[in-house]
Amino acid sequence: MIGRLLDDRRSRWTERYPPPETPWTELYVERHRALLCEALDDPKLRARFESRQRLPRGYGRGFDERVVEYPWLLAQRPSGRTLDAGSTLNHAHVLDRFLPLLASPHIVTLAPEAVSFPERGVSYVYADLRELPYRDALFDTVVCVSTLEHVGMDNAAYGADEGRAADPDRELLRVLAELRRVVRADGRLLVTIPYGRAEDHGWFRQLDRNGVERLVELASPRRYRLTVFRYGESGWQRSDLEGAADAQYRDYTRDPAPVDDQAAAARAVVCLALDL
Repeated sequence: MIGRLLDDRRSRWTERYPPPETPWTELYVERHRALLCEALDDPKLRARFESRQRLPRGYGRGFDERVVEYPWLLAQRPSGRTLDAGSTLNHAHVLDRFLPLLASPHIVTLAPEAVSFPERGVSYVYADLRELPYRDALFDTVVCVSTLEHVGMDNAAYGADEGRAADPDRELLRVLAELRRVVRADGRLLVTIPYGRAEDHGWFRQLDRNGVERLVELASPRRYRLTVFRYGESGWQRSDLEGAADAQYRDYTRDPAPVDDQAAAARAVVCLALDL
């Protein structure tokens, strides 16, 4: 009964944060930020992510996968000296929630971004993930949120000079080797990546089940926990590899035409907590 009442109350997520008709506008960004701040600050919702319970009905409808990736990541409680490989945490409202957990936050990305927070103790390095300028076993935790799908692809929009690699799989192996190298022997690698049908969008790719299983094999963890979230008419919800296997990415940059389910980007995402 309590769970049902909580679901009824939380079904108001869509009422509080109605999805804008067009994604990636200023209004979309404002509502996305407000939704995410409430989600990350809500202890009951955080408990759902921690205990792998179903998400509230309507949660995140019309918004991209960050609304599940960030809460999932926070539920993993990253700690110690932490590397954000890909700079996905580099937003003030996100750092507000993660910095209290981290002893020494580092961000590595290809090129300087419009906003940075060195005054908050964040260290920035601009480098290719395939050649990280860090010594071995430096970090307790490495976070890599929606970044690996861009490895070896056309990253001109992110400041890369070189074009697409001849073999993106080989480049992915190089990145995973580097991420493993800079994590201590008993450290953690926390990864998210778009999931569903195998798709090549030029600037990124979406992995299918074989791709995800290959990624885990390449990372060769001692143990791991895999979580899948899928987007549907009622927002984001827990799923599994089989249940989300047919998910198709909505590439708004290629086709901005409205879609019935109001998806903004990925329709499924795999989240991996890898103990190395």
